[in-house]
Amino acid sequence: MKALLTGGTGFIGSHLAEFLLDEGAEIYALVRDPHNLKWLKGLSIHLLKGDLLSIPSLPSDIDFVFHIAGLTNSSDVADYYTVNQQGTASLFNSLHDQKIHPKKIIYLSSLAAVGPSFDEKPVQESDVPHPITPYGKSKLMGEIEALKFREVYPIVILRAPAVIGPRDKDFLNYFKWIKKGALPAIGSKQRYMSVCYVKDLIRAHYLCSQKEIENGEIFNIGDPNPCSYDEFGELAGQAMGKKLKKVKIPIPIGFFVALIADIAGRISKKPSILNLDKFKQMKQRSWIADMGKAREKLSFQPQYSLQEAIQETLDWYFKHNWL
Repeated sequence: MKALLTGGTGFIGSHLAEFLLDEGAEIYALVRDPHNLKWLKGLSIHLLKGDLLSIPSLPSDIDFVFHIAGLTNSSDVADYYTVNQQGTASLFNSLHDQKIHPKKIIYLSSLAAVGPSFDEKPVQESDVPHPITPYGKSKLMGEIEALKFREVYPIVILRAPAVIGPRDKDFLNYFKWIKKGALPAIGSKQRYMSVCYVKDLIRAHYLCSQKEIENGEIFNIGDPNPCSYDEFGELAGQAMGKKLKKVKIPIPIGFFVALIADIAGRISKKPSILNLDKFKQMKQRSWIADMGKAREKLSFQPQYSLQEAIQETLDWYFKHNWL
């Protein structure tokens, strides 16, 4: 297998690179700075200097494209669309202009592209999207850009919910609360989410490359059993041997904290993980997805329980002094 990988230096992309190498793949990774490879450092891969808006010359015999690159956090709303929408369009246009015809293109999208679930009813791939944040809207537009080429390329889209695992920074601050014995809770009502462990998400990408799938299919990928925010925190507390005290954060106070962090991020041009968009997502009652289609058509089943996923993630954090 000869694979083109975008987003390889990031959390999810680096795990995919390692997995593909173990499967004997030859990897060409698109990287902005070959001197700052982050998690790709030391891996036996071919480096292609460039980014989504400046695609270099690509090998003509690429078998698979794994499009992982995306912007998940920004202090400037326009950046989401530049990277997630225009960047995706640029990648597909470059493949077409360079007359490269991979066997399949797998595009990593997000549950944010379809939006939260209502009445705690899991969203399905066929539901009409209603993204509520610029990030979610930009990922949906990225899906639309990809599907414009479905008559040219076989395309599969994966929508991931909250993804946890080694190297992830989004959950790090939450785990720091847990380490201090605090179980944070937004508002007075219980909230629910679907979760995906990064190693399961990576295996789903590989399954997509190996199975015959109808062109343009979209799959929700993650643990079929949603969890409450409290359950997630309690499992983390158990893994760290902590007895937790619930700390309720009223929605107005949470909004104010997110607003201050948002303003600070805009001034410093260093976006905070907690900002208004993230808070808008967090205060929703449920982000849960129906994983039945992936089970039926991909034969996808998570290999890790939520407890195992949290334990492996925390073990990595402690080993690398992140916690």
